[in-house]
Amino acid sequence: MIIKEYMIPVYGLLVAGGSWNLEPIEGDSKKVVPEEYRTLVAEYLAEKQAVI
Repeated sequence: MIIKEYMIPVYGLLVAGGSWNLEPIEGDSKKVVPEEYRTLVAEYLAEKQAVI
């Protein structure tokens, strides 16, 4: 799968807002970030957290 760079902040926003999960959680019905993006989104969120 080709990584689309513009989707990293989109998924980050969805995770930070609580709409999506970064990883699957048993018993949770929220959508999950695709596996190929998880590390990139986690790094993106960590960088944003460091700036705040």
